[in-house]
Amino acid sequence: MDIRAPISAAAAVASGGLAGFVLTNPRNRAWTINASDREIDRWLSSQPTGVVVALVLAVIAVAGLQRSGSRRASWLLAAVCALVLTSVAWAVPYASGIDTLIALHFAKTAAAGILMGSVVAAVWGRRAPQLALALGVSTAFVLASAQRLPRAEAAYLEPATRSTSTIGEPPLWLLLGVLVLALLAAVAAQSRFRVQTPDGTVLLTALVGALVLAVLNRLLGAWIDDQEFGEPMTVWLIVALSLALILACTAVIAHRFTHVDGRFLLASTGVAAAAMPVLDDLRSTPVTTPVSALLVVGVLALAAGIGVAVLVPPHLRRPEWGLCLTALVSLVSAIWPAFGETSASLLIELLVLNVGTGFALATALPSSASVAALGFVLPFASLVFVAATTIPRSRVVYSGEYDSVGERMATTGFDTRLPSTPASAAASDHLTGLAMLLVVGFCVYWVRERHSAWGYREPRD
Repeated sequence: MDIRAPISAAAAVASGGLAGFVLTNPRNRAWTINASDREIDRWLSSQPTGVVVALVLAVIAVAGLQRSGSRRASWLLAAVCALVLTSVAWAVPYASGIDTLIALHFAKTAAAGILMGSVVAAVWGRRAPQLALALGVSTAFVLASAQRLPRAEAAYLEPATRSTSTIGEPPLWLLLGVLVLALLAAVAAQSRFRVQTPDGTVLLTALVGALVLAVLNRLLGAWIDDQEFGEPMTVWLIVALSLALILACTAVIAHRFTHVDGRFLLASTGVAAAAMPVLDDLRSTPVTTPVSALLVVGVLALAAGIGVAVLVPPHLRRPEWGLCLTALVSLVSAIWPAFGETSASLLIELLVLNVGTGFALATALPSSASVAALGFVLPFASLVFVAATTIPRSRVVYSGEYDSVGERMATTGFDTRLPSTPASAAASDHLTGLAMLLVVGFCVYWVRERHSAWGYREPRD
């Protein structure tokens, strides 16, 4: 019995989950460090920067490993990255100050980006490990935030602890699991099976695309963040402009790839946008859904979506169908923003989103490893989508009343579903869902256009 394929698949799903967990660093209203306001500002600024750096490093790692050609070297580099992440998790409790935490954060995100690139290089070209990697990455993207999900209203604000991330450090079992599985995969790798030979044009396009999207997401995301105290009309004009720029650049970059590779970039972008309403519910809504229930439903739904993509005939493997299913979540969010506040409705949202996500990603997997690395990390670096769905709903709204010294009183509308929310802020709930729905619709349109223009032939399993 050949055990190499199961080992590679297990190492891929675990490595993708670990890299995704590290790159997940959502906003959280309970700070996870004890520091001054200035130090907290520096810490918050470092969080998205580390993630976009990881996006570029993932593509660079693939490029370097494609030059070497060795799958064993790819798995060994993945093991080294797991060792670095383990060391960072061990060092965090002993950090002496905010600068040390920031340095550890950059070390962690850099290792996660290189880990993603090394695993993509190691498994690309083999169908089963590719699907396993897609399962691991998408599971982390959607479900990593559930680790800090409040159990009840009384536990809504958690005690501040020292950490490089708002969801904490990766669990030890995951770190050690990736380390062991990567080493086993390196031992089992055969020298006659080489890493995919690089295509210079595709590799350069992927690297330039990663740089452009990383810089744009960082700058435009920060621009939206700076509008937290702005007027509603100004905020939404900036959000609309930022979304338009991101989508235009994504479409141009996707057009530079082949029809298969370009579809994956667009599918990844659409999945990231569709997931935002669910991620917002996971990260900011005080529900009592057990984490175990979220994990079971989420993972099984992703596996089901991927399984359907594998089982259906080749002519039915259309990623736009999966994106249309995920768009239902954005549509419901635009019509009924409070839908995901209860345990049952949150699980329904998660089920629909993950089935569509699994199908869309599995049917759009690219032929190029460098494009795969770019597409897998891009959802974590989609800072514009995150800011567009949080800032309009978290603005400080002036009530029109004045305090004893004659200054206007401000009401923080972070959770705009509270009864005291002003009408203008409540309207942002609907607009954020509509904005993400339009983004998913854009991605569906361009995926269909590329399918029609080029004529798609499903690669052999």
